[in-house]
Amino acid sequence: MLFQFCHVGCKTKINATFLNVTRHYARAVVKIRRKGNDVANNEVKREKTKTPIIKCKKQMYDFYEGDKFSKEKPILASQSWKNRKSKGDHFFIYPYNNDVVETNEEVGSETFQDLDVNASLCNNLEDLNIYEPLEIQKLGIPKIFQECNVLIAAETGCGKTLAYLLPLITKIVLWKQKEEQRSINTPLGLIVTPSRELTVQIGLQLIKLSKHLNIKTKIVTGGRTKRIISDPPVGNIDILVCSFGVVSKLTTFGVYDLAFVRFVVLDEADSLFHSSFETKLKIFLRRIPIGYHQYDTTENEFPKTAQLVLVSASIPSGLKTVLSDIININSLEHVTTEKLHRILIPQKFVRLIPSQKPIELVKYVKSKVLNKQRVIVFSNRNSTSYWISLFLHECGVKVTNLNGDMPLHVRRGKYGEFLNGKTMVLSTTNGGSQGLDTIMVNHILNYDFPLDTSSYIHRCGRAGRIGTIGVSRVTNFISKPSEIVVVQKIERAVRKMKPIPVFNLLDRKDEKEEETEYDFTEEMIENLDEVENIPY
Repeated sequence: MLFQFCHVGCKTKINATFLNVTRHYARAVVKIRRKGNDVANNEVKREKTKTPIIKCKKQMYDFYEGDKFSKEKPILASQSWKNRKSKGDHFFIYPYNNDVVETNEEVGSETFQDLDVNASLCNNLEDLNIYEPLEIQKLGIPKIFQECNVLIAAETGCGKTLAYLLPLITKIVLWKQKEEQRSINTPLGLIVTPSRELTVQIGLQLIKLSKHLNIKTKIVTGGRTKRIISDPPVGNIDILVCSFGVVSKLTTFGVYDLAFVRFVVLDEADSLFHSSFETKLKIFLRRIPIGYHQYDTTENEFPKTAQLVLVSASIPSGLKTVLSDIININSLEHVTTEKLHRILIPQKFVRLIPSQKPIELVKYVKSKVLNKQRVIVFSNRNSTSYWISLFLHECGVKVTNLNGDMPLHVRRGKYGEFLNGKTMVLSTTNGGSQGLDTIMVNHILNYDFPLDTSSYIHRCGRAGRIGTIGVSRVTNFISKPSEIVVVQKIERAVRKMKPIPVFNLLDRKDEKEEETEYDFTEEMIENLDEVENIPY
């Protein structure tokens, strides 16, 4: 009997103890949940009040304006991307540090006439619906008129072309009144580019700007020079616009005389100063009498030396190597903007394995084409560019393919198809990323991610240009280890709120020069409004 009562008592104590423990645990759980809800609410409030810079699939890697990047424990959303299990992971980068207040006193002019641009040229600008100079034009035009050598380095699509074309035209009009007697095929101005498409684009813009100013512009692109050397064209030329490969050969054989050239522009200089062009570019520039400045003139006030203008979306890495024996590097006046090497439009980075890329490509492109939105798909190799165009065609999507392997009779008119809307998708390589004014494009897809800073900036610069209507975005497929390394460099720079670093994981010295594979054309461009007449 005593044992039974003892058992009951002990059982009662145990139950009471268990009940107390349970109640204590329940209270603790409630507190933890409340704390978690408070943290979540604070995060929501934080997201609403702070500007996102990086938004990740895993929210723990999100980065907001005002956050600090820890050097001791650097956290990257792409840190684990070298593991195949990370497939499907993604993050977004939004523009940052782009609200810089202009402090330069030179940015005060409101009209082109305030910048001493020729009055008739200003009227032509108004006919083209261009009324006010942009930031880079306010900075660059006065420097060029100071007669010094200038490097214009600014973000893509900001108006760099007009920054040097307007001073060039103004100077040519003045020089033609004071020049000494010139012979045929002897230009006063020279514009050199790395690609056919950019050459034609600049040439056409120059022709429109110089309307009724009695300036004769010659556009030269191509490669097969034997015909032109044996039977050279003859005529008066004021401005020669050409791609580097062909002008180098034609000046070597004396088809064009550079003795009277007084204004030299190297457009997309970061490409022209690449190691594959170094030797030829040195030899070519020595044929032009480039000086420290143009203060020295003849009796007719015609300059004795030429002015050099370099234009680029990034600071060329080979400046000293190429120019050290030609000019004093210190004579270069640098004109840059605060947005140089910055991300200017939203970008999405997606981690994929190679077998996923074709499926994701179709999903991405079809959704855009159905909404009548143009897309440029970039790849690193000509063969991949061909494959993408064929693959999308088989999937029912019309595509224009443009790359350096294409001969002139195939390449001619290709870019025009994309411009006039016959196709909504352009598959191309880095050759289609330099300088082209693609204001109608809102979407860029890097099917292969570029492995050097220059290519990356130029590709992204095809969207979000001045004059573009609507929201622009860049999407990047990341699959190879080298691509992951580049993405980590970009993400780390963004988290530090710094410009994109200069990198180059490619050794392109052995790459063939596309220019040597092109045919030469001397056809005149008569109708500038018809895309079909443009030799793209």
